[in-house]
Amino acid sequence: MRNPDILLINPPFHIRTGSGNFLPLGLGYIISAVNNEGLSAEVINCAEGCQSFFSDDLSVFETDIKNELHKYNPSLIGIGPCVTSHVRALIIIARVCKEVFPETPIVCGGPLATMNGQEWFFFEELQIPYIIKGDGEKAIPSLIKTIKNGLPLLTCPEVSYDGHFVYNDISDINSISFPHRLSSSHTQISDRRKSTKSGILTMPMITSRGCMYTCDYCVSGSLSSRFRKRSNDNILEEMIFLRDGYGATDIIFYDDCFFYNPKTSNEEIFSFCNLLMKNRLSMTWQIEMRTDLLLSLTDESLTLLEKSGCRQINIGIEKTSSESLFCIGKTSTIEGLMEKNKHIAKLFGIELTATFILGGFNENEKTVRKLIEDSKKLSLTQAHFNPLFVYPSTKLYNNYGLKARDWYNLIKNDTLPWGEIVFENTELSREKLLSFLDLAYTEFYGKTCINYTNQYLNRFNLWR
Repeated sequence: MRNPDILLINPPFHIRTGSGNFLPLGLGYIISAVNNEGLSAEVINCAEGCQSFFSDDLSVFETDIKNELHKYNPSLIGIGPCVTSHVRALIIIARVCKEVFPETPIVCGGPLATMNGQEWFFFEELQIPYIIKGDGEKAIPSLIKTIKNGLPLLTCPEVSYDGHFVYNDISDINSISFPHRLSSSHTQISDRRKSTKSGILTMPMITSRGCMYTCDYCVSGSLSSRFRKRSNDNILEEMIFLRDGYGATDIIFYDDCFFYNPKTSNEEIFSFCNLLMKNRLSMTWQIEMRTDLLLSLTDESLTLLEKSGCRQINIGIEKTSSESLFCIGKTSTIEGLMEKNKHIAKLFGIELTATFILGGFNENEKTVRKLIEDSKKLSLTQAHFNPLFVYPSTKLYNNYGLKARDWYNLIKNDTLPWGEIVFENTELSREKLLSFLDLAYTEFYGKTCINYTNQYLNRFNLWR
């Protein structure tokens, strides 16, 4: 029997087409914070523990997690990071945890717990009275100490409960210890991001919290009261830590936008890249970037990126028409992108990949087919397509005409297996959008890579 101070449960997650899988960095940060206080943490990683959210697979998952829980006797249980697509699994996890540990306090955290207006889901539907909103590195150790001191969790200043909400916001994120990581064998890198070279060990990093932008469809911009970025020195320190401690040779930065301000992006690149070269890091790396930021880059900046190890830029293009971008509240421009990409592909050794979103208020079969055709003309080595998903607490959700709690019943009672609300309009049903995803992957890669519709409507069949 194991007796950790906190048992963290990572819910099963929808691994999208060609995507990777690793212990969420958020949990890694919490484990490090707990260990720094002389406390113990263990993880039940359910990321691949459920083949789908169909009832028969969920039944198997319930049996499996119940058996796993019986191996532990924790002081506190933490469930998360919780997101809307977890709903059907979270119901089971919460029920089984309360059954196996009727006297053990349970707390939930993550994006869904942080979203304003969604607290009721935990208090009413899961019957879990405590949540952590925002950063958990100080909150979780504080909760554990409260329990060890024999005090009720309501006395912990970082905890939220019904009628009392506290947002935890760590100002100096340079002060946070680097996240604990499982062995590299547990890290699966997505097809779109992995290196094609042999002998490469890739590991993930995150260098910021919050988002400067508020795209209508995205949750990121509403999760934090402000954007916070780690210093270049702190980022370099973690890269060296991963190189020397884990043997990492390649880093994926999972920030929504690594260089975040079009007005200062070239100066940011100059400072960061010269720091890496000065310290002779000898690692490759890749970043996410908005189209307006990519368009603002000078040849000098692109040269620095390449020389300092940047091997790939993943561009959040999403739409290839200004009207469609406007309809999803994305303020970046695409004017000149085709020429810019061709220029980069011709002169620099940096691969360009991109994400695209199918669907929206103004979309029809013609516009979707146009986007698919456009994607093939942008000098990309990889492309990732998804339907437009609708998440609570976003502008898209409110404009879609859904009430505050509608998302819960839509996901809980849905016939699709992975708990996503697919945007539909009078021109495009979700079945039609999913069939277009089949077409998008087939057209872009020139062969049938995946039957996306069957992945959603029948059984789980990942394209790897």
